Amino acid sequence: MGGLTKKELRTEKDLTPKQKMFVEIMVQDHGQITQAEALKRAGYDCKDINSARSTASQLLNRRINPHVAKYYDKRFEQEVKKYESDNLRRYKRFERLADKAEKKDQFAAAINAEYRSGQLAGAFIDRKEVRVTGLEGMSREELENKLKELSEKIDGHNAKTIEVQSEDTALIKKG
Repeated sequence: MGGLTKKELRTEKDLTPKQKMFVEIMVQDHGQITQAEALKRAGYDCKDINSARSTASQLLNRRINPHVAKYYDKRFEQEVKKYESDNLRRYKRFERLADKAEKKDQFAAAINAEYRSGQLAGAFIDRKEVRVTGLEGMSREELENKLKELSEKIDGHNAKTIEVQSEDTALIKKG
């Protein structure tokens, strides 16, 4: 191929090895890597992070490099389909496990498999509640109990609370 002029329409076949590698890295590590990091891993030389960001952005820009953007869309769609079919496979496996467990009267395992298939389908969401209560949220009685508890802990470690008065204070009072 004798090289393309700027106005010729480029296709997937016109991708350079670095462009192809960049797209593959972007698809494989989607959501875990920045465009600039993918660009560096694909073998592009960039002076600094800003030039890497700029080059990566231009590569995926549909006006500047439509053939790269189109290849990215195609690869991303393939990856999404693979993921969806993988989830369907997992869901069916959980169903089979639940049925087998139920037939063997292993109800705990059947319930667990059913629950996991529901989680996979998005029917169940794990929620954890964390409550933090500072001193502001305590009643007077709760504060007194907390002080007593802390005092007992201190005394339990053979710590003694003593009152100290400096000599200067005593002299000032006499003077």
